[in-house]
Amino acid sequence: MENWPVLIHTGITIAGIVAMVVWARINPVIALVVGALYLGLASGLGFKDTPAAITEGFGALMAEVGLIIGFGVLIGSLLSATGTLQRVVHLLLRLVGAKRSPHALGLASGIVFPSIYFDVALVMLAPIARSIAVRTGRSVAPLAGALAIGLEVALLMVLPGAAALAVAGSLDIALGTMLLWGIPFGAVAIVISIVLHTMLMGRTWNPDKDVDPLADYDEDSGEIVGASGHHDDRPGATGGNGPSLSTGTGTTATATTSQKPLALMLLPVLVPVILIVVNTITEAVGTSTGLVVFLGNPVVALLIGLILAIVLALPTLGRAGVEEVIAHGASASGVILLFTGVAGSLGQVLVEIGVADIVEGLFSANASFPLLLTWAVGALLRLAQGSGSVAAITAAALIAPAMADLGTPAVLIALAAAAGASFGGNVSDNTFWMFKTLLGLTTRGAFQVYTVAQSILSFVALGMVLVAGIFA
Repeated sequence: MENWPVLIHTGITIAGIVAMVVWARINPVIALVVGALYLGLASGLGFKDTPAAITEGFGALMAEVGLIIGFGVLIGSLLSATGTLQRVVHLLLRLVGAKRSPHALGLASGIVFPSIYFDVALVMLAPIARSIAVRTGRSVAPLAGALAIGLEVALLMVLPGAAALAVAGSLDIALGTMLLWGIPFGAVAIVISIVLHTMLMGRTWNPDKDVDPLADYDEDSGEIVGASGHHDDRPGATGGNGPSLSTGTGTTATATTSQKPLALMLLPVLVPVILIVVNTITEAVGTSTGLVVFLGNPVVALLIGLILAIVLALPTLGRAGVEEVIAHGASASGVILLFTGVAGSLGQVLVEIGVADIVEGLFSANASFPLLLTWAVGALLRLAQGSGSVAAITAAALIAPAMADLGTPAVLIALAAAAGASFGGNVSDNTFWMFKTLLGLTTRGAFQVYTVAQSILSFVALGMVLVAGIFA
């Protein structure tokens, strides 16, 4: 019985955070700090120790992932500005053909370039999806759904996606482990989800109801040049899945003319991944050396990737262009870092008030329960307030205090949080409206290719996590 006050105050805190974000329209950063303050004071942590716990939690998580998120964002910004993502997609489309074009788009956006923010990649890839649909005479629905699925996986499951990094930091998961799990897990989830969504669209998609008749697009480029749909044009609007990131006037258009070998342009992504994975494997088999440990440290590996990205971008963008891109990237990463840090603050308060012991007792009866609960918390938060990042990071922060005693692999908890946070994206998410406008859809059509597609991903990923949990 003595645990009930803490559980009640924790429930009030979660409900209050959701209410502040959804109904009061308070910034999630402020809502999380207010919630952490209330929880600490109401649970008896005291006027002195509550602010200290918030500060400690913020600093600890920033020490874990701060530089990594910052470097990852900057690499993604430079790859976006040099047009590398578009080149990868076009290559995949040539290799797999129009029939498998949804899988090409989904895998490219989800596995190859997780460092590029959801909104940025969508702006880059939506015209490609539209152009493929026009030139092949195929429905745009499977292609749009593939983008919604792939970009969500990139954000939540695959490193260095911003939310995936933050969740891994909250749960103290080695980044090499997250990479080794996230890439194959995300790839399988993308393929299965696209197959299921494509089959469903064959039954439910109605161009007369789902395609905006007033949308006007260029048939060669696929770019929407006019539409009747709503789009959030407020200065600073960031959407539910991460901040919108401009790369500077004219830089992307100029960069796409680059003829550098694609393999060379991919080095900023490939080199850090290889270094981190090699370090993880050598440590596991006991053959690691000091140099391998140094180079495989995520901060060092991503710094090497960032230096490579700058060197490769200089001939195309010039020094001024590179500096402009980095400035925009640094500005965008600041938003993610601030939110990630305050999620750590809430997590530290939960640790201090003893939630870990309570949760351990609740979960000990069923090994699958932590995974299901994590998924449910993520799903409810996403459904309520729209943001996949907020949902995944908050779900992970709530479960993190009990991780040491649950007996469930932390990486499965991370993937369960990501699966839950994929569920039910809707009109409260600005990227919902971006899908509607950039792809020339009605509101019903946007629900079909955004809400439904990502909800399918959520259930597919949950099933995969539960199966993995049986053998873990």
